[in-house]
Amino acid sequence: MCSKFDSVPLSTLLLGDTSDTTSNSLAQRLAKKTKKQVFVSHNIPITETNLALLIENRIKKEMELLPDKF
Repeated sequence: MCSKFDSVPLSTLLLGDTSDTTSNSLAQRLAKKTKKQVFVSHNIPITETNLALLIENRIKKEMELLPDKF
């Protein structure tokens, strides 16, 4: 969710490698799209950028098809 001071959604890393910002970035993009609070946890190797993109697109598709679930 965005704060009243910034249009970029807030995010934080609870566990894992701080140099891997993939889950934070995904959470921010989904929060911005839905205007809702989003929690993201994943275990995708940082080298699998194509897989991460496919997963993000699938999540967005599910959100469009089943908005009541999100």
